[in-house]
Amino acid sequence: MPVPGFDLPAPLNYIVRDRADAVENPGFDYDVLVKPMEPRMMRAIWRIVRQREAAEDALQDALAIIWKKRDAVARHPNPQALILRISVSTAIDSLRRRMRRLRHETPGLPDDERAGDGAPPVTAGAEGRDVRAAVLEAISRLPKRQATAVLLHIVEEQPYEAIARVMDCSETTVRVHVLRGRAKLARRLAHDRPDLVGRIDHGGKESGS
Repeated sequence: MPVPGFDLPAPLNYIVRDRADAVENPGFDYDVLVKPMEPRMMRAIWRIVRQREAAEDALQDALAIIWKKRDAVARHPNPQALILRISVSTAIDSLRRRMRRLRHETPGLPDDERAGDGAPPVTAGAEGRDVRAAVLEAISRLPKRQATAVLLHIVEEQPYEAIARVMDCSETTVRVHVLRGRAKLARRLAHDRPDLVGRIDHGGKESGS
């Protein structure tokens, strides 16, 4: 069962600004390599940041990085996996910036209100939003590769094999990242949100899901 608040698709109609439409690199075809991935990129980003403007900005950042690394993308044995990894990485960076800003601006505000800045409701009740906010807050403090592995595992519910392709590493390495990330996530949630102990498991899901 998906993590509460993460199971709804992003109903976004977006326009990619400044698309790399002047591609002349013979090994890099934007329309073939990147354009078909744009909806998946946006879905992955949206499910992490859960805010329209932040998701659109993160998508632009991802596209800019892909353009700068176009030679590496074109040569990569699995360019789609590389593109998705870049998208997840920019989304995590966006989430971290947002959480730092909100913690600085409103240090006394409850976690669900801080993390819900501008985001549409994603569950029927406040409980699901509260769990989602707490999980995102904790994930945003994990090391980048651990955060990526945990997000892909518990949010996107991708198998280890698929995560390994995205992260360009072995399945064993992915399992280590997920194991360590889940342990840190559990400790962080137990420390910051003891009221949630018993409601969510060590993977960030509601107990019994």
